[in-house]
Amino acid sequence: MRRVILALILAFSVSHASTLRPKLVLFIVVDMMREDTFDRLGDLFTGGFRYLQENGIYFSEARHGIAYAATGPGHFVLGSGRHPSASGIVANFWYDRSAKKLAYCVADPDTKLLGNGKSTEGRGVSYRHVNSDALGDWLKSANYQSKVFSVAGKDRSAILLGGKNPDGAYWFNFNRGEFISVDYYGAALPAWLNEFNRQRYPAGYFGTEWNRLLPDEAIYLKYSREDDFTPERDKSGRGTTFPHRLPKPKWFTKPEYNQLWDFPWLDEVTLKLARTIVEKEDLGADGALDLLYVGLSINDGVGHRYGPFSQEQMDGFLRIDGWLGEFFELIDQRVGLDNTLIVLTSDHGATMMPEMAQDRGLDAGRFRKRFKNFVADFNAALSQKWGKGEYIEAVAGSAIYYNYDLLNRKEISLQEMDRLLLPLLRDEVWFGKVYTRTQLSGDEALDRAGIFWRNNFHAENSGNLFVVPKQNYIHMDSTGTTHGTPHDDDTHVPLIIAGAGIEGSVRQDSVWTVDIAPTVAAYLGIPMPDDLDGSDLGLNYTDSVMTH
Repeated sequence: MRRVILALILAFSVSHASTLRPKLVLFIVVDMMREDTFDRLGDLFTGGFRYLQENGIYFSEARHGIAYAATGPGHFVLGSGRHPSASGIVANFWYDRSAKKLAYCVADPDTKLLGNGKSTEGRGVSYRHVNSDALGDWLKSANYQSKVFSVAGKDRSAILLGGKNPDGAYWFNFNRGEFISVDYYGAALPAWLNEFNRQRYPAGYFGTEWNRLLPDEAIYLKYSREDDFTPERDKSGRGTTFPHRLPKPKWFTKPEYNQLWDFPWLDEVTLKLARTIVEKEDLGADGALDLLYVGLSINDGVGHRYGPFSQEQMDGFLRIDGWLGEFFELIDQRVGLDNTLIVLTSDHGATMMPEMAQDRGLDAGRFRKRFKNFVADFNAALSQKWGKGEYIEAVAGSAIYYNYDLLNRKEISLQEMDRLLLPLLRDEVWFGKVYTRTQLSGDEALDRAGIFWRNNFHAENSGNLFVVPKQNYIHMDSTGTTHGTPHDDDTHVPLIIAGAGIEGSVRQDSVWTVDIAPTVAAYLGIPMPDDLDGSDLGLNYTDSVMTH
């Protein structure tokens, strides 16, 4: 049935070469989606991904030009058209030297969390302390009647996409099992969101099994690796092969919603909420252009646990494809796909599990414990040389932070620390490259990874040494996988722009994700700030399509 509906959508879209002005922009970010996902699985897609493939401009060489490719920096780049160096969103967490603790990228302790009509538990967050505006802010400045909403599984995803002044930003609270917001965005949640939460959609998945969407396991073996793969993370005792059961909570106890990170279902709920926003807020229904960000966050949890070439993540992408197809059907009915500009991309990719790389004859490994021991040994060695102390104060976001207070008291220069530490780093089996604060803060010519680190560098929030592991080496223990390097595995992501006035094609020139926001703004005729790091990619269009 989905193929029939999609065929009708495609036929309608192709037969009406759009000269209409967009009424709605859908900006969709699939967390942890490598660019080669479409290369590997593309011929299996029949829903939303298929529509984008056949009707959009596919940028096959789109990359994040940052060294620490992770959720916070990635979503900031996508929303703002700026590198992390502009605002200090250098990682999900970085070390705050003044507070002597890790700082969260969207922390805002002055906010009150709102959920189901009352305050709820969780960390205070907002866009308040982010020193950059975003695409949604440019849109609302161009037309105050335009509406901007953002929804995602993760708080930082919804917040960093939504910008300073969206009409609403919502994310999932894993304590309560509902979508929430904070009073930065309004005094209370809208009535329609309270009603949505009362449906308890996430709770309905507990006690169910996750089986393969396609009944023939041979297809999964053709497009991914074997199901039984030891390094897949299993801290729950439930096992790492299909079927996966989401246990039903005991009598009179609430579900453990954090378990949803191991299953694809929350992305389906997020898209249900996106549908609700479109319907209840009448997005695309009047003369003002509206913008909806949708962050499909839970794919990241599945990928961290099972890896990017697992049957589980393959199955998750097949399901997202179907859910997006249903979402696009709603958009076509209410707004018209000819009247909708759709952007699909990702905040980062992922490194294949080192054990899989080793099976392919590649040099690969895990080094979390080794790196922890390295830091401890270095501190111990310098304690013998200069007196007791923690000379390396913290490690966060692939950056090493020196203890400035201790170095100042002992009159030890940063250059002396560099001189002692760099040779030891280079002896590590996992070590690839390293860059110093001096290199990144100056105008020295750098290689590609160095440029990525410079784009990631912020004078206040960044560390002193910035490490790049060898490709296929990950900062993890014995299971799972991760991301956060300048390697292509982590930075090369899909980018498709489809919809009003755009014809399907492939562009193979190198482009950057920092270009997406200014490209969309230019396509829509929205004035944008002068301080952007990205630039317009020059989509084919005949005139300005922004409604003023």
